[in-house]
Amino acid sequence: MTMGYRNRPTAASQFAPADLLRGILVVSSFGFWAVMLGLMPVLLFRVWLVG
Repeated sequence: MTMGYRNRPTAASQFAPADLLRGILVVSSFGFWAVMLGLMPVLLFRVWLVG
């Protein structure tokens, strides 16, 4: 109980940077996969047209 109570202020003080970093990582990874999934059919279609 004491550990949970003492961890709350530290978690609150560390919330902003950690959450910001996590958000950036999630958004960047999501954008990367969105671009990959969006470009993959186009690239395959181009290769199929050229071939």
